[in-house]
Amino acid sequence: MASASARVAEGLATLIIRAQLTQRDVDLFTGHRATVATAVKSRMDVSKVDLIGSFARGTAIHGASDVDLLLVLSRSAVSWGGSPKSSAGVLGEVRDALRDRYTGTAIGRDGQAVVVGFNDGGHPVDVVPAYYLEHGGRLNYPLYAIPDGQNGWMPTSPGAHNKFIGDADARSGGKLKYVSQAFKVWRDARVGGVPISAFHVELVLANEGLADGARSYSAVFRDLLVVLARRECAALRDPIGVSGLIAASGTEPKRQQAARTVVDSARHADAALTAEQRGDAREAVRQWGLVFNGRFPG
Repeated sequence: MASASARVAEGLATLIIRAQLTQRDVDLFTGHRATVATAVKSRMDVSKVDLIGSFARGTAIHGASDVDLLLVLSRSAVSWGGSPKSSAGVLGEVRDALRDRYTGTAIGRDGQAVVVGFNDGGHPVDVVPAYYLEHGGRLNYPLYAIPDGQNGWMPTSPGAHNKFIGDADARSGGKLKYVSQAFKVWRDARVGGVPISAFHVELVLANEGLADGARSYSAVFRDLLVVLARRECAALRDPIGVSGLIAASGTEPKRQQAARTVVDSARHADAALTAEQRGDAREAVRQWGLVFNGRFPG
């Protein structure tokens, strides 16, 4: 009979394997990315279109991720009378440009992106308008201004953030990436989903060094939940000094909701790890089943 640690490790490995993108996912996302980029380039003054988000960081998962594109516009496209236009206005222009191309496709807009839905089972593309600011920050990468959700603009540096997270993943031997994917499965498994940003979580993992060293996936995942619970899902000061505070959730009610769910799951994850350490495979698997709302393979 397998040990408790082996049973838990097998369950987490199976969960992570099931979360990987399929070839169909990759093909559809690649096609959507190309057509959306072509559409906006033909209608707006675009400097470049960069792949950002979970796809760029290698943490996208099947059935729950989208493609994020940074639409870097020329200064003239985002300026009026020598000053930047409102980000809401620019988002509206991007939405209109895409509506011209995708007349039969659902196109929505939130505070920071235009979302292009497709009728192929859920492979949307989020288009984030931006303009170049300068090179800077701790890593001296390109800095861009993107919508701040309140009609203004905020600085970001996807390349620098990706390097910061990627370096931490390399130090962890790849655990950080897989724990991030497991976290997304957990987030979507909870009733109604958990309104917490995966980007925020990956920065917490990297900044706290939770996946560093010879540590099991179960220990890293438990520690991640415990840290988030201890922080009450508070905004994180950007560890590379570019974006100020990086929120876990979009609103205060959502942060409170996320914190409550994290606290509950952290309690069960801690019980699961304790059971694993004393060799109680049945209880460890049961507790992880509670964490993942019945989706833990056991």
